[in-house]
Amino acid sequence: MQLIYEGVDITADIEIRRAYLIDNAGGEFDSIELCVNDPKGLWSQWKPEKNHTIQIKESGFDSGVMYADEISQRRGTISIKALPVKQEAKTEFTRAWDNVRFLEIAQEIAGRQGLRLTTYDIQNHFYNRVDQLQQSDLQFLSFRCLIEGYCLKVSNGKLIVFNESVMEAQAPSVTLIPDDIDGDFVFKNKSNQIYGACRVVNTLYPFEFKSGHGPTLKIDKLNPGSLGESERYSKALLRSKNKYEKTFSGLIRLDPGIAAGSTLQLKNFGLANGNYYAYQVIHRFKEKCTELRLRAPLEGY
Repeated sequence: MQLIYEGVDITADIEIRRAYLIDNAGGEFDSIELCVNDPKGLWSQWKPEKNHTIQIKESGFDSGVMYADEISQRRGTISIKALPVKQEAKTEFTRAWDNVRFLEIAQEIAGRQGLRLTTYDIQNHFYNRVDQLQQSDLQFLSFRCLIEGYCLKVSNGKLIVFNESVMEAQAPSVTLIPDDIDGDFVFKNKSNQIYGACRVVNTLYPFEFKSGHGPTLKIDKLNPGSLGESERYSKALLRSKNKYEKTFSGLIRLDPGIAAGSTLQLKNFGLANGNYYAYQVIHRFKEKCTELRLRAPLEGY
């Protein structure tokens, strides 16, 4: 494993205690969590600061450049958490758009944040009015993506927006059997906070999308500009609530080739058999293992 700090490979100069790469399939920032032994206080002398760059490379895998977001010290150790955006990305704004399309908003925000916009399988929807009210650019755009059924991800200088249902429908790239799992695994099929319908209310364009049995989720603060928007929003918000109905988690041997957003097949697991979508993958480089957090794709929405 290589640890690159401020553009310099410092792997040989330090003793790494913990190095995690937390890879999320949109909705949350990826992150690096690093802990190094520092019995002589060398890191204190180097004065690590927020926005310093950190990068991990391992067997062809590259985390991309991330920026120190949180730094802490305990006796003999220094811990750093890094994100793919600088501190300035947290600045909150209030602004409005009239007669605008989705990609216009996304491109404007990407440019303002110094990111390159990349999209996969999205529609360039039209809006009569969109308001950003005291939100950071990426927080605001992430919510716009959520209500359209899209996901937002920032990685190595790119702002990526993709259609989540299309990604889920990919053919599995990896097949796992119980012998691939290190230790125990956990499969859950839950009913708590799972809904049978989503109803957009208190609007000129009410709409209810139904998917099956269960309580109805009511949404009243979206202010859609058309019936088509209400339909899309109800469907996407129901998806966001229900997509963790069936989940699986377990550890495998370190495999940096498995990324969040990948699809996998589980065989010979009994109740857990089937295709899954990796919503979070945690590579634990010092422990030589990868933690998989998977969910079963939703059908029909």
